[in-house]
Amino acid sequence: MDNSCPFENSKMNEKNSTNENNWDKIIPIPTYLKKAKYGLIGYMPMFFFISPYHLVGVGLFASLLLPTIAIGILSVIFVIYPLAKQILRYFNWLPMPHSTEILRTTYSARCDGDFVVFLIGSRPNGPNPLEKSFIELRKAFQSMIKDLESDSTSGYMGGDLYVGANERKSSVLYVQYWRNYESLQGWTHKKMGVHFKSVAQYMSKDRSAGLYGIWHETYKVRDGEYESIYENMPPIGLALATSAVPETKKNNGQNRMQRRNKEKQAEVTKSTSGTE
Repeated sequence: MDNSCPFENSKMNEKNSTNENNWDKIIPIPTYLKKAKYGLIGYMPMFFFISPYHLVGVGLFASLLLPTIAIGILSVIFVIYPLAKQILRYFNWLPMPHSTEILRTTYSARCDGDFVVFLIGSRPNGPNPLEKSFIELRKAFQSMIKDLESDSTSGYMGGDLYVGANERKSSVLYVQYWRNYESLQGWTHKKMGVHFKSVAQYMSKDRSAGLYGIWHETYKVRDGEYESIYENMPPIGLALATSAVPETKKNNGQNRMQRRNKEKQAEVTKSTSGTE
């Protein structure tokens, strides 16, 4: 049976004939990109409490109280200014935000050895976005990230924060990559550590109140049993946490999944032939 994808063409097949030596060529990633930029994202969940009706209502109410000139100035700031920036970007007179961080190529992730993917998220259940426990939860997430990124011996390889688009599910998701499960357990159960204290507070007070929900999932990934591909993307996910390598075979997920195993078999064959 033909395993090719419907969008595959002869030109792509010709490019896909390239060998896999790029697996050993590491794409350098600036150190600052390894840090989770959690500044404004800590306040993003508050938008789950705001609907378009709130925004329209505030605008109408402000138009009744503020003088005409003030309304005009605010209109320029909130409408004309971002529209002008978008027009400048359209004609390439102004660069897109973070455009210099994009790797304008196709690449994959390389992680030698087993690793662990840890997902942890939360969502507000109460009606008050300024609830003390919810604010403390945001601070706890930020403290955990700072703690992990400051300790290179913890076994934490990297991760990032995401804000969910489905309001009935998790509003914040933190994806983490760990060297092994033992390191993850060691950090989460470290006495008087950041995570330990946060969980203790939740169990003693916030759990019964139910003002916010929290969840996590842990996945053990064996060496070579993963595949990834990124194109015209800034470093993200596993490639950011481990190593990014050039990828010439775009439509080849099955071979990417098997590549690490082939490499290990070659190493075993080489070592065996060398001892004979």
